[in-house]
Amino acid sequence: MDTKQTNVVLVMVSTANQEEAAKIADQAVRSRLAACASIIPTMFSTYWWDGKIANEQEALILMKTTSDKVSSLQEAILTIHSYKVPEILAIQVESGFQPYLEWVHREVS
Repeated sequence: MDTKQTNVVLVMVSTANQEEAAKIADQAVRSRLAACASIIPTMFSTYWWDGKIANEQEALILMKTTSDKVSSLQEAILTIHSYKVPEILAIQVESGFQPYLEWVHREVS
């Protein structure tokens, strides 16, 4: 793997269900805000909400994009997402398979 710094970002988004995840993923890729969106259809989350512990089944989207697209991607997610405070985390990719990183750049350009 190439160890030079990249500007590829992994954006993680939890959603209420697989259908919502699919809508967000499709919009992100169609609008070239993400090169790829992978959906994990079922996960179980435990978290504090309104002073109580919640245990919910959710879906998770893993989107690959570039740092300059993160803000626009977040805005697009918020237009579709059903949560009042959705989990949207952008994680800088430190290194990766160079041909894949180049592909991400091409697809969001």
